[in-house]
Amino acid sequence: MTENRDNTEALKQLVDRMLLALRDSHQVNVHNFFNDLTGRCSSEGIRFDGRAALEYWWHLARLGVVAVTGASIGSGLPTDFRQLMLTDRGRALLERGEESPHDPPRYLEAVRKRVAKPDDIVLTYLDEAVGAWAGGLYRASAVMLGCACERLVLMLAKRIAKGSFPPWSERIRKAMIGAPTGLSKLFDQVRDCLVDLRGNKKLRGKLADALDRKLTPIFDHARGLRNDSGHPTGMDVSSEDAEAGLLLFPGFYVLVDELCAQLASMP
Repeated sequence: MTENRDNTEALKQLVDRMLLALRDSHQVNVHNFFNDLTGRCSSEGIRFDGRAALEYWWHLARLGVVAVTGASIGSGLPTDFRQLMLTDRGRALLERGEESPHDPPRYLEAVRKRVAKPDDIVLTYLDEAVGAWAGGLYRASAVMLGCACERLVLMLAKRIAKGSFPPWSERIRKAMIGAPTGLSKLFDQVRDCLVDLRGNKKLRGKLADALDRKLTPIFDHARGLRNDSGHPTGMDVSSEDAEAGLLLFPGFYVLVDELCAQLASMP
């Protein structure tokens, strides 16, 4: 089973590389593309799996990564109008590689590998967020991503509450065991604690620099989308907004994971 997954992953990455190699001057169609794909598989030691290749191909087509005009392009179109093209949006997604959600399994595995101790609840929400985005359910994607971000804030809060960071540990402990505290207020307390540690030179280097540059902006982005989407406000969530959240999330998760580790190591 693992061998099949590895082969399918190698096949999908080859499709991505071949699409990125397309240029505007090329006259190419799907038939020729797949002929080239089988040849490249043979030369690179990848077993060609027609079912996996077609499923991935039409997944990319549904996302708008590729556009197919068919055998007849009609009149009135430029003479060099191709029967197959990589869209501008598609190129931007493919160029991001494993950081792009266009291939959900690869994206999730990349996130999992970047953190020391992946949290199953975070990854479950993230999985649903990616699936909803791929299905065009952008409001649902924003809600699930917001839940994943809230889970990370709770993990940070718990780490501070377990430690000895006066007066923040006691404040956050009370906030978490007493009357329910809104996530935004809890996040404010977590951020204030981290800023205080930075001011006292206990939090240094890239983690200290990232508080204003990453932690707050990314949480505010995800939280804002989640609030707008999770309540009957009628506000739309665009594909660009949902996509931006997914692109930002891995860095946010890595930052929270490293902050938790740093806090745990403090005396």
